[in-house]
Amino acid sequence: MIPNDTPRRPFRSSLLGAIVLTVGVAGAAIAADDAKPGRYTMTPADGGFVRLDTETGAMALCTKRDEQWACEPMPGAAVRPNSEMSRLEAENKALKDEMRRIEDALGLSEPKPGEDGTKRAERPSGKFELPSEQDVDKAFDYVQRMLKKFQERMRELEREQGTGEGPD
Repeated sequence: MIPNDTPRRPFRSSLLGAIVLTVGVAGAAIAADDAKPGRYTMTPADGGFVRLDTETGAMALCTKRDEQWACEPMPGAAVRPNSEMSRLEAENKALKDEMRRIEDALGLSEPKPGEDGTKRAERPSGKFELPSEQDVDKAFDYVQRMLKKFQERMRELEREQGTGEGPD
């Protein structure tokens, strides 16, 4: 029997600490794997399972033959996602070209080599600023002058119609 005050006691506590540390690291690794799915997903099917490649959309039927698993591509399973991806890439390119064309027309694009870039329009800052009190007063004054002119013209028309005279 070993007395309690022997040097083995620190060994036991360090062994216990190492075990706790290992379990903690393993738990963190498992949690990280759960958060990030793999490239393939498997779904049970008759006689095996269907494997889906989440990056390309390709599907394969996996079955066990002669004590070995084999996966065979499913006909037409990858054609549709690839054609859809090609269509979306072409649409994306067309939209980017259209954006460049519009930016060129508005003068918002980067200057081409050999151009000085002084004719470029300023790109909006994206910040909306409210008009100042003076701007609002100017707008109201303008509307008020327009209404006065309109009223004057209406009075002239009424006078002309009342006297029976019309514009020549």
